[in-house]
Order: sequence, then C-alpha cells, then structure tokens
Amino acid sequence: MRKLLALSLALLLCGGLFFIGTNNISTPPQIQQSSDIQVQSPASLPVEKVVVTQPHSSPAVPEPAEQIVVIERTDWKLDQPLQAQLTRLKNRADQGDLQAAYSLAMNLRFCAMTPLDETDLEARLQQAYQYKDDGVAIANIKERYEFCEGINQQQRDEFYFYLETAAKAGYVPAQEEMATVTPELFMQLAGATELERGAYIQKRNDFIQLQLSLLESASQHGSIKALIQLSNMHHSQNYGDHGRAKSYALNQLILELADDNELQSRYSWFVQRRQSELTPEQIEQAHTLSQQWLAMIKANGTLYLP
Repeated sequence: MRKLLALSLALLLCGGLFFIGTNNISTPPQIQQSSDIQVQSPASLPVEKVVVTQPHSSPAVPEPAEQIVVIERTDWKLDQPLQAQLTRLKNRADQGDLQAAYSLAMNLRFCAMTPLDETDLEARLQQAYQYKDDGVAIANIKERYEFCEGINQQQRDEFYFYLETAAKAGYVPAQEEMATVTPELFMQLAGATELERGAYIQKRNDFIQLQLSLLESASQHGSIKALIQLSNMHHSQNYGDHGRAKSYALNQLILELADDNELQSRYSWFVQRRQSELTPEQIEQAHTLSQQWLAMIKANGTLYLP
C-alpha cells in the first residue's frame, strides 16, 4: 500500500496524471469486489454536482459502497406530441427536476431534425418520393412532423440549455449526451460563429474541456458509454498529452466493468494491441491510475451499462 501511495504522489508531483480532472483521486483503499448487483430505477438516480478542483487538490476517495447498483436508463421518448407536454416539462425542469430537463432536451433535439413547417414537410416528402421510397421513410417523416408540430426553431435550439443544465448538475445520461454535441454546433447555438479568431478558439476549447470534465464525472459514476467515448477521444491524441496511455487505462476499466461479450472481445484486443505502443513504465502508471479510477466507481456505487 505504501508503494502504491508513493507512486501516486510521484505521478502528481511530475504532472503525469493521465486524466483531465482526475486530480481529485487519491490512493484508493483496498476494496473488495462486490458480487451483489442491484437494479435501480431512474426515479432514484443519484445526483452529484460537477466540481472542478485545482491541480493541487487531492481529497480522499469516499468510502466504498456496499454494492454496485446498475442504474436503468430513463426512457425520454414521449407518447404524445411535444407541444401538449412542453409547458409541463419546462415547469418541472425549471424547478430543478433533472430527469425532466433531460427528457425535454432530448425531445427538443429530436425535433431539430424534423420539418419545421408544412413547406419544409412537403419538400422532404418530395425528396423521399424521388428516391422511390418504399413508404417507411415517408411514414417516418410524417410521424416525426406530427410529434414536433408547433415547436418553433428557437424552442428546438433550447435543447442545449436544458441538456447542459442537467449535465452540470450531475445527471449521468445528460453528461453522456453532451459528448454528442459537436463544437461547431455549440458555437452556432451560442451565437459565437463570428467571434474574432482568438476568442473563437478559446470559447471552442472551453467547450471541449467542459465535455471532457462531464464525461469524466459520468465515468466516475460507472458510465461505460462515457469510458468508451473518453477512450476514443484520448486515443486520437487530440486532447492533451499521453493520449495513448490514457486510452489504455480506460480500456482496462471497460474490460473490468463490461458484461457484454462483444465489448469484452473488442477491448481485450485493444488492450493487447496498445501494449506495444507504450513503455513498461507507461503501462504500469496507466494500470495504477485505472485502479484508482475503479476505486472511485466502486465508492460511488453505480454502474450505467451501454
């Protein structure tokens, strides 16, 4: 244990932490793997505030939970037209209901790709007819239009506000979804496309850093989707130093947590392949950080399967 603590402190001092925002992880206590896994409904989802700590801050890992609880994902799809439920959802979201904020965001985003008015609807139907569609796409276009009818462009663009609100408040499904918002779309929604180059780059980079911190928060609460997204991002080596080593550590976590045979096979191959890309020291450091991250997940006591 002393050796592991010494290694972790050494990594902190030399700035070798692989994860952005993981500097709040100290050397984990010994934790027994729990064999008891419960399923919890979305209504009782744990919510944790996203806090950005300073690089020198290193609070202790919380006590491990007695067992890891598998969280069932919220079904955000509504069974009635959105217009009929918009006011109710907005009121709940504005009162701090994170599940309502997430559901509202997802439905508004669903409508973003739907015909805005009858003129737009006719144009899309005509395009489908030209492609000699068998009727499935045409029926789908009409169904989506009926669901979103009456929701104007400004309302549709509000999806980001509610998604970001829920994500920053610690709602894991919203944190996962934030990773699907491209920087270009964010800049457009923020009205920042005409900024001077330096200001544009800074705002865009700030958004990317927010995405990373939210994904890391989700992964600390056992989101395998977040772990996969982080692994892909870091393997691209476009998100800071030590990208391949970060990806390697994340892949070890995915192997540890995933119960899907396809994921197990895929990430086992990734781990084996990337061993040749790293030095023995990097592999050892990545393994240490992977175990620290796993201790945090066990301490939070939740697991979100893909």
